[in-house]
Amino acid sequence: MIHSNPKQITERVRAVIIDDNRILLINRIKKDQTYWVVPGGKIELGESKEEAIKRECMEELGVTVHVKELFMERISDKPETIGHKEFFYLCDIVDGEIGTGQGPEFNQSGFYEGEHKIVWVDLKKILDIDLKPEEVKEKIIKIFL
Repeated sequence: MIHSNPKQITERVRAVIIDDNRILLINRIKKDQTYWVVPGGKIELGESKEEAIKRECMEELGVTVHVKELFMERISDKPETIGHKEFFYLCDIVDGEIGTGQGPEFNQSGFYEGEHKIVWVDLKKILDIDLKPEEVKEKIIKIFL
């Protein structure tokens, strides 16, 4: 059995996928809140950041991505992941079909609350939605709008 070191910082990766003035987002719909995020998740033991982001995009979206460059990094302030290091990468979809992901988010008996809806959103519309985290939203607006 593998035991994690409690002092070890958990790292997470996220894919910022922008194509044709649209961004690929996941609409998180929970009982008490609705917000938007870019796809991604926790880096597993032994994975590089690039391997993790490719796995997460296949699991969540059903697509293969090309990882281009680091967009930003931050320390999470979300209650469930507070203190985790987050790495956001610009990515391009190279193969697959959006919506065919088989990750735990789409398993109704899983521990994920609510719905995960994958949506292409016009970049201009991110001004009016609750895209989390706010720092990523602000940088996307600054660079792409």
